Formats: sequence, C-alpha cells, structure tokens
Amino acid sequence: MKEGQSMKDGYWLVGFQYELSGALYSLGRIPRCKSAMLKHLKPGDKVLVAGVGHGTEAIEASRLGADVTAIDLSETMLKHFRKRIARENPRSGIRVIHDDVFNFKETGQYDMVIANFFLNVFSETRVKEVANHLGTLVKPDGYFVVGEFVLPEKGWRGLIQSINWYIAISIYSSTTEAVFHPVWNYPGLVEGAGCTIQDIEYFTIGGVRLYWSILGKKTGGRISNS
Repeated sequence: MKEGQSMKDGYWLVGFQYELSGALYSLGRIPRCKSAMLKHLKPGDKVLVAGVGHGTEAIEASRLGADVTAIDLSETMLKHFRKRIARENPRSGIRVIHDDVFNFKETGQYDMVIANFFLNVFSETRVKEVANHLGTLVKPDGYFVVGEFVLPEKGWRGLIQSINWYIAISIYSSTTEAVFHPVWNYPGLVEGAGCTIQDIEYFTIGGVRLYWSILGKKTGGRISNS
C-alpha cells in the first residue's frame, strides 16, 4: 500500500487500528462506502481488491459468492485481514497476496477491481500509473471501483470537505508512508484507466458530501496499457 517497489511495511505503526479509526473518523461512512458498489456483483464474479487493508469489501464480496483475490504490500495489514477472515468467514477461500500491485500481472482477468482508500497514498505522478495499471486488470465490460474522499466543491461545503481530507492525510502521512497532497480527481483517474463512469454514490455528514464510491465500466472491449 505504498509508493515504490520496496517490501518495507509502512503501516506497522497504525495497522492494528486502521479499520476502526476510519470508521470512527467518518462516523461509519467509510465502511459503507467500501461496500457500496458490491451490489453490481454476481455469484462467481472474479474480484480483485487492491490495498485490501482489513478487508471489509473483500469479505463482503466473498459472502456474495464472488471469487476474491486480495493484495496488499503491508504484511501488518494482511495479518489483521487473515485474522478477520478466520473470525468472520473462514470458508471464504479468499486468495491473499503479499506484494506490490505493480507485480500483479493478471491482465483482463477481473469482473471487478476495487481500490478503496488506496489511491490516496500516492503522489500525483504515481497515482495515475497505479490507476492505469489497475485498469489493465479489468475484463472488457468489467468494473473499476474507487472509494475515496470527495473532490472539494466551491463555497463552504468545499471548505469542510478540504478540512476533512487534510486532517486525515496529515495523520496518515506522518504515521505511514502515504504522500501528503490535495484530493485527486478520482473520476478522472477512473476515466483515464479506460472506463466510463456508470454510477457515483455519496456519503454525507450534516448534509455535506465527504466520501464517494465511483463505479467505472471498462469501455470499448479493450485492455489499456499502463
């Protein structure tokens, strides 16, 4: 879950409370955001969860009958994910891979590729490369799902959205190897990966949109190159 090719674990300090802190910080919106687009799955669909963390969406997808592969560079995250599988869904058969996502080359094999709160750890140049690579793993007419902090609007809502993001990234860039940066244009990244936007679901607090789940569909029957 970090930039670069090193196997160094950038989440050893915060991995144990990563899922809980996200749920508390967002008043439960982040876990809901992670699972929002699983309604588009069918039993037997092949799903890849990149930067799986503690695996909320991976476990739920498996319960829905999907064939799930989960990849993360952080062994700390995967340790907690494996414990969660054993506790919540021990017969899931989820395939767990400890590696950099760029080493994962199963091009055009997945009905849905999910990158929830994963792309936000990368620099501006790197995030485009990661999104494009993930796009190559999606089957023609398959889905690319990104759950993230919303791109701030203009006006007072945008101020709240910006504050929400900068508090979060300030914490994680100081305790992990996440890069400090503004909110990226995630719909643009999905489109840049060769997908068209099919659906966006927002998650609000106090009437302000703070998180969104973006569903892109691989277009043109082609497999893009990263």
